[in-house]
Amino acid sequence: MSNNDKNPENIHSATTPEECEKMEQKYGWKLKDIRFNKEQEILKVDCVFEGKQTSFEDSRYDD
Repeated sequence: MSNNDKNPENIHSATTPEECEKMEQKYGWKLKDIRFNKEQEILKVDCVFEGKQTSFEDSRYDD
């Protein structure tokens, strides 16, 4: 599924599907799908949530 205006997706990688469920609870996001990524050794799943893409980027250094 593409990340477009009609069905925006918020995707974050995680180590296990259980971590996707924890993110859903912690941030109040609705989990749509869990995609397994066999090419990654540590972050083995992509958690796909409904809504606009968000970031965990550290903003402490923003002016």
